[in-house]
Amino acid sequence: MERLSALNALPILAEIDSLKTEIDSLRPLSKDQEGRIMQKFRLDWNYHSNAIEGNSLNYGETVAFLMHGITAKGKPFKDYLDIRGHNNAIDYLLDLVRGNDYLTETDIRNLHQLLLGEPYEVDAQTSEGQPTRKRIIPGQYKTSPNHVLTTTGQIHYYAAPEETPAKMGDLMNWYRESSTDSELHPVVVAALFHHRFVSIHPFDDGNGRMTRLLMNLMLMRYHYPPTVIKQQDRGVYYLTLSQADTGDDEPFVQFIAENVKAGLELYLKGAKGESLDEPDDLDKELALFKMEIEGKVSVKEVKRTIENQYRTYQESFKPLLNQTRTVLTKFLDFFESYGEQVDSVLITDKLTKKFGNRPTRFEFDNFIESWLKSNDFSGKIGLKLSLSGYKRRPSTDIDIELSFHRLDYSYSIDYKFNDLDSVTIINGYYGEILSQSLIGKTANSIGRDILNLLKKDST
Repeated sequence: MERLSALNALPILAEIDSLKTEIDSLRPLSKDQEGRIMQKFRLDWNYHSNAIEGNSLNYGETVAFLMHGITAKGKPFKDYLDIRGHNNAIDYLLDLVRGNDYLTETDIRNLHQLLLGEPYEVDAQTSEGQPTRKRIIPGQYKTSPNHVLTTTGQIHYYAAPEETPAKMGDLMNWYRESSTDSELHPVVVAALFHHRFVSIHPFDDGNGRMTRLLMNLMLMRYHYPPTVIKQQDRGVYYLTLSQADTGDDEPFVQFIAENVKAGLELYLKGAKGESLDEPDDLDKELALFKMEIEGKVSVKEVKRTIENQYRTYQESFKPLLNQTRTVLTKFLDFFESYGEQVDSVLITDKLTKKFGNRPTRFEFDNFIESWLKSNDFSGKIGLKLSLSGYKRRPSTDIDIELSFHRLDYSYSIDYKFNDLDSVTIINGYYGEILSQSLIGKTANSIGRDILNLLKKDST
């Protein structure tokens, strides 16, 4: 109860309550106004929740398929089925929201069946590590273990198939009790349910999309707009989930609350009749794509503007930063603590006046995003990620610094490991986006640097 009280006292919840009160004062909205706002949320929700799980459709292709039934050449048919299934699941979820009955396991299984559609087979491994095929039955709890082998060779364990029905029953009992507790904030309840559901991993496939659907069901019953976790925040999302696995669930609740707040701010703009456009929206993506396809402008000729330097940060540097954060969490078993610190170059008068000498990660992200949208951007963006208190040799600490430098037509991402000299690991242009493959390889290379140092120190 003490832990729940601490989560309930997070300052951001008061900001959320204030935003929601302002929105409630503007209700009811006109049918057209509500429809326009919810269409924006629904398209974003369909795209990002599937993209987090590896769906190859970009935002424009998702919109074209859902709005006009148009498919792009060369994209897997399964990816379109996943988008359609998720959209159908949202329809069912909205019926559940309007019905306002207690959420049941039957509802959850029905939602899962709509999400995944027809039975299908996927590649899998036997308990001995041999390749095999596994049949996925939508709407049924798992019948075989779905533990995950991580990139470090460790196994992430979920509930065993024989444990799953009892654990799901316990989770639903906890939710019914918590949702009727007037002392608990709905955002805290929804976030904790999200983590507990993922920890069980009750289905053979689709657990990530399911838990985000269920979290939104719980929030929407309290008249919050849908909360969209964006694909570019996938690294932080998984990082905070990993922290919650160790018993530290405050970062995850804070992360979810930040996304709830962003959704409320977007809804409020719509309620006031303002534009719902965001920096990563379709029009900006299509404009650059059109330039590249038509060959009118080489990626090397795209000059830095406020718009595309922000886009480059969001779609290239930030995903690399988040993926690096995720890699560092794989070493948490060997260290006492993990921390982040803004590079000293960023401690400007404006930053210290707004947040003090040591802004939090969320304050840092918010500041940088507003800074990149202004003409004040100069120098570099840098963040130090640290692992401290090595359990085998306390003197072995890890400091990773990633910094983003901009020029008129290009940018570089530099990397510094402990006391070694800083090196440029990526040179890029504003007219291109780093591939997920390059981001993954770069982050894994940083992980290997850490592993090699630990191996060296253990000899």
